[in-house]
Amino acid sequence: MLAEITEAYAESDGSSIPELIGGLDERLEKAMRADALALFERVMSTFGKAESYGTPSGFKEVTVCTTLGYAHYSRAYYAPSTGRRTRQMRRADERLKLKAEKRERRKRGGIYPRHGGAPCAFPLDAAIDITDGMTPAMRDKMQRAACMTGSFAEGSSTVKLFTGVDIPAATFRRKALVAGERAADAQETPLMRILSPFLPAWLLSVTVAVTPTLYIMLDGTGVPCVRKDTEGVKGKGEDGKARTREVKVGVVGTYRRIDANGRPVRDPLCESHIVSMKDASAFGTLLRRLAFSRGYGTDFRIQIVGDGAEWIANIVRTAFPDKDVIFTNDFFHACEYLHAAVTLAEKDVANIAKVYKAAKSILYRFGGASLIKHMRKRYATLDANHEAWGKLGYIDDRCDHMKYGEYRKQGLYIGSGLVESACRTDVARRCKQSGMHWRFKNAASMCALVARFRSKLPAA
Repeated sequence: MLAEITEAYAESDGSSIPELIGGLDERLEKAMRADALALFERVMSTFGKAESYGTPSGFKEVTVCTTLGYAHYSRAYYAPSTGRRTRQMRRADERLKLKAEKRERRKRGGIYPRHGGAPCAFPLDAAIDITDGMTPAMRDKMQRAACMTGSFAEGSSTVKLFTGVDIPAATFRRKALVAGERAADAQETPLMRILSPFLPAWLLSVTVAVTPTLYIMLDGTGVPCVRKDTEGVKGKGEDGKARTREVKVGVVGTYRRIDANGRPVRDPLCESHIVSMKDASAFGTLLRRLAFSRGYGTDFRIQIVGDGAEWIANIVRTAFPDKDVIFTNDFFHACEYLHAAVTLAEKDVANIAKVYKAAKSILYRFGGASLIKHMRKRYATLDANHEAWGKLGYIDDRCDHMKYGEYRKQGLYIGSGLVESACRTDVARRCKQSGMHWRFKNAASMCALVARFRSKLPAA
């Protein structure tokens, strides 16, 4: 490429700009990628010939997807060692053969004793963490493209645009879903991440210190699924048929400061997300493990925020039974029921906005118990069976978790906006676009992968 540029410049005698200059950056990029890929292959072939665990059983060719393109090189292979076999081992082999499972035992990378004490079949692959036929850097780019784009085909084209690596859409889809399954499995054993955040001087100057708090927020949202996954599932529509399946979303994080308005200021990089297709009981276990990885059980003050769904209340009772846990019912869900009650109870339509505003102020300043007293006094003549009382029943049953005035004085959250936002970013943005219909397991896997990146974790 450089020779072509030199020749073009010489032909022009420096008196004119050669045509070659158009699109020069793109052509130079391709040339540098080709040279870098050739260099990568030479380096890997050199290390591939190393006999780190004695004489290998042979050398095998491999094609690996890298950020530079598809690299081809040879590396050492260590076969399983052929030691003395006991009768129990022979019988186990016979059982596996009868079940047509012997092929799985010979799968590449199987965990068996190998020649020279090698840890696996291909030590070089393990050293550079080759998974799904890709290097870590390429996996990260591919998985992020799968999470950020609107479809697998779009993700494939995005990767090709920015890296020059062509991953067919079908292959891209398969690798993304496999990565999503790994991300979902990783939620079972979250890494311990009790971090001390760096708070810059400007942030410290405009905020006030409060008791270090660990917040836990959870909610559920529906994912549009194919008919095969919604059969037999009860829906909310008039026909009773479900068109979505619910995934559960959890957010766990910490904060130590509040702003001038008394709102918590989250610690930078100290928030984790999970998304799961499991039932409420199993999801509560996942959420508890995640909370422990972020400092639950230490000196943090604990607050749990959610809407009034029964499954959320059950998780709080079973997964977080500690008496010092502060469970808060979302303020804005309570306002929805309050507005519905005022709309039904108020005879004069012109007064609805005014009455609702005053009632909402009472709820915000004094809490649910004071609001119920206010509403009973205002509508004392209303029939006991009126629909408005049914709406207020939501607030009446949850008054103990609606002490919003006290929560604000203590520098606590009163709303579950963080998990509502997570429902949009972790689930809706990727899996609820127009015309999408997912297999439930695939949707949950993709959402788990998105949640992994939202938690500032590396590629799965």
